[in-house]
Amino acid sequence: MSYGLDVGQESGRRPKFDPDQRDVRGSSDPQDEHRSFNVTVGEAIRRSRQEHGWTQAFLAEQAGLSPNYIARLERGELGPSLFVANRICGALAIDLEVLVTPGTGTVPARKTTTKRRALTG
Repeated sequence: MSYGLDVGQESGRRPKFDPDQRDVRGSSDPQDEHRSFNVTVGEAIRRSRQEHGWTQAFLAEQAGLSPNYIARLERGELGPSLFVANRICGALAIDLEVLVTPGTGTVPARKTTTKRRALTG
């Protein structure tokens, strides 16, 4: 009885992944890039937090997150979602751009967009 496959014919399954057969055009590993990005973001969070003189617990409280989560972000184990990154930036009064810019040294303060009214009286 034949099942529609002759000897030597492909079964239609994907070949097993062979790391030695990687496409050399994209030589950088996407997972390495992802980890590197998470480390960059984590370092920026730590640097900004320390410039404020805050503990991880205090930043977590200000951003409405857990201290353990802040610690994991700073170590680069996790990358924050945009929602979480926005909460952290709001607590630290920094622009989101600061988190994704590799090691600039100092963290510029967020520009205020509110206009001041002249005092009359």
